[in-house]
Amino acid sequence: MKLVLSLLMLIVAAPALAAEWQVDRLRGEVTQMLGGSWQKVSRGDMIDDDRLLRTASNGRVGLSRGAEAIELEGDTQIRIVDAGPDMMTTVLQDFGTVSIEAERRNVQHFSVQTPFLAAVVKGTRFTVRTDANGSGVDVDQGVVQVQDTVNDLVVDVRPGQEATVSRQAPLLVEGLGAVSVYSFGGVPVVNGTTTETARSSNAGGNGKGNALDLAENTDASRGKGNAGSGADNSNGKSSASNTGSNGNGNGNSASSNAGGNDKGNGNSASSTADADADAGADDTETRTNNAGGNGKGNAFGLDKD
Repeated sequence: MKLVLSLLMLIVAAPALAAEWQVDRLRGEVTQMLGGSWQKVSRGDMIDDDRLLRTASNGRVGLSRGAEAIELEGDTQIRIVDAGPDMMTTVLQDFGTVSIEAERRNVQHFSVQTPFLAAVVKGTRFTVRTDANGSGVDVDQGVVQVQDTVNDLVVDVRPGQEATVSRQAPLLVEGLGAVSVYSFGGVPVVNGTTTETARSSNAGGNGKGNALDLAENTDASRGKGNAGSGADNSNGKSSASNTGSNGNGNGNSASSNAGGNDKGNGNSASSTADADADAGADDTETRTNNAGGNGKGNAFGLDKD
């Protein structure tokens, strides 16, 4: 008895697992590959798994399976494959424009793959456009994870945003809202490039001179010279949080925010610091950004309040 029930359950479940996509909307010329040749598609036809489906320039077709739908615009070619233990549905898009409405689930179960990218979803509405030069993804609803399979980049794309990948350029996201692009290794990169996001340094000083290590990295000061960390006196380039002087000169920095003995000429811009043309910045009001002065003198800054 148990064996009979099991067989009945398998018979009932099998069609659900191997459910085909039905043609429910059709316009113009639409064909599928059957027996090595292109055969005309009619409304009500069932499209088998892994079957090539193509629309001519005047063709449009809509497929449905339960709560999910696939729409092809003109000059489009796809294959639909259901595979894996979770029956992941994958639309393999060679070219053209495909719009997807995927059922909302708790796991990623639907994807569109092109020669340039993969769009993976749990449930949403989105459109993928592909030609010989690249692919683009527009999101209407939900969140689509777009993977740049050429440059190993990934990003979540939200409504109002578009992600593109081309032969000439890596993954680029445009539109409203925040964008966070990562490498497949989880490293953040600059949107539209493969360059890792710049990380701030802690040493600060502009010009040729010696600088001490600062406590924060928020504003950048740039100049010719080398920065030393701690009590080192070395020359080099640096970026700092609280000092921003641009100039040429030699000096020893004595605090985390600004200063030193500047024996040369330096140019500085400050929104909160006082500077004397002849004596340098010598009062104690230098608290935040861009302290310094023009001329010879001693500059000392206070630590962060």
